[in-house]
Amino acid sequence: MPRSDGPACLITGVVQDVNGRPVPDATVYITGGPAPYPDIAVLSAADGSFTLSVRGEGVYTLQCRTPDSKVAETAVTARGNQPAQVRLLL
Repeated sequence: MPRSDGPACLITGVVQDVNGRPVPDATVYITGGPAPYPDIAVLSAADGSFTLSVRGEGVYTLQCRTPDSKVAETAVTARGNQPAQVRLLL
C-alpha cells in the first residue's frame, strides 16, 4: 500500500521522442517509490502530457512504454503541493 502519512502529490510530465515530438498513448506507470505502490497507469495525451497522483512525498521511479514497445524510465522527487515535473524521452 502507498504511504498515507502525507498529502497527495502530483507528478506531471510529458513523453517525447528524441526529436522533441510528443508521444501520445504511451502507458506511464510507477515502478518504484518510498513504499510499495499498486499497479496504476495512465496514457499520455495527444500532446504527450500525463498526470499521476501519488500518496506521500518521496522519490518515485516512472516508466513508460509505447504501443510499439519502446521503453523509457526516470526518477522524480514528489513533495509538497507543487507538482513534480518530468520528461520521459524515447
